[in-house]
Amino acid sequence: MTSGKQRDSISNVVLIGMPGSGKSTLGLALAQLLDLAFFDCDEYIERREGQTLQQIIDNRGVDEFKKIEEARILEINLQRHVIATGGSIVYYPKVMNHLRTSSVFVFLNTPFDEIYARLDDASQRGIVGLKTNKLHVLFQERQPLYFRYADIVIDCKEKSKDQILEELYYSLKDKLPP
Repeated sequence: MTSGKQRDSISNVVLIGMPGSGKSTLGLALAQLLDLAFFDCDEYIERREGQTLQQIIDNRGVDEFKKIEEARILEINLQRHVIATGGSIVYYPKVMNHLRTSSVFVFLNTPFDEIYARLDDASQRGIVGLKTNKLHVLFQERQPLYFRYADIVIDCKEKSKDQILEELYYSLKDKLPP
């Protein structure tokens, strides 16, 4: 666990991991399973900006996108939510500390080959850094950051959605208030 702000009571589950790791899909199902609300950070940014993530990157540039992403996530103050983050959230220590005050971080550790297979058109997904790096370079760069922030690591290698959900449920059931 990283240092930073002390935690208030834990009421949120924050899912971190690469694009294509299943944060949104699993997050929605996990929220229903735990009787929590669901919040998708990427959808929130798109709604607030009136553009897709890729359009923001294309029209305003990566540096501006990073400022927007950080500012928008710092706006949120949620309780009793499963939060699906963008894959680049681990680049923002201020954001991670903000979310950490009331959240447990779960890293969906998905192997690169599975990520690659799930991302049909990665160039249109709004992935920070993809214009200057290959996906495998981003994967290698981000993995240590995901591990650094994770309170719980779920090994997703060759597991079904139901198997991952079961593991998530049992990993979290004692960490959240009733």
